[in-house]
Amino acid sequence: MKLAERLLNIFGWELINGIGEIPNKAIMIGAGHTSNWDFLWSSVAYSALGVKAHFLIKKEAFFFPFAGLLRKLGGIPVERRRKSNIVQDVVDEFNKRDKFILSIAPEGTRNKVKTWKDGYHRIGKAANVPILIGVFDYKAKQVGVKCAYNLQGDAKLDTLEIMKLYKDVGAKYPENFYLPPEVFES
Repeated sequence: MKLAERLLNIFGWELINGIGEIPNKAIMIGAGHTSNWDFLWSSVAYSALGVKAHFLIKKEAFFFPFAGLLRKLGGIPVERRRKSNIVQDVVDEFNKRDKFILSIAPEGTRNKVKTWKDGYHRIGKAANVPILIGVFDYKAKQVGVKCAYNLQGDAKLDTLEIMKLYKDVGAKYPENFYLPPEVFES
């Protein structure tokens, strides 16, 4: 058993992998992102799964002494104030690497939001990579990959279908995790 798996077990977490072999290129989304702990447990799960995940983070976070650590952890600085095409920049990263997993919280914040950002969809479609449904389920104490989702093309419909995959996931702070009523219909 890997050290990361032992760490999860010590803290009562079960590592899940509902897809078997992780693809070389994919976007791993994690919804119900309500706590900084989500990053920690996800990072440990990635390690246990043998995955090096990258994440986008505001450029302002890259200051001494944290810049080197953030890069080592997979952080990619994003200039939010500059007019640039972040989607194309990330697609370029997918194209120039043999292996690239990008981790994204589609809510874009730990606060309660009623809509998800569609960057994960635009990047996934442009890079032609699958979306992996990552979970950090505090209710079931499970962390890892639930399943893979192949984008159908319509961002709103795909997002609704993906949201349905999270309807039973217990966020650390459930009061900050919003899913629309249509997720629970049918």
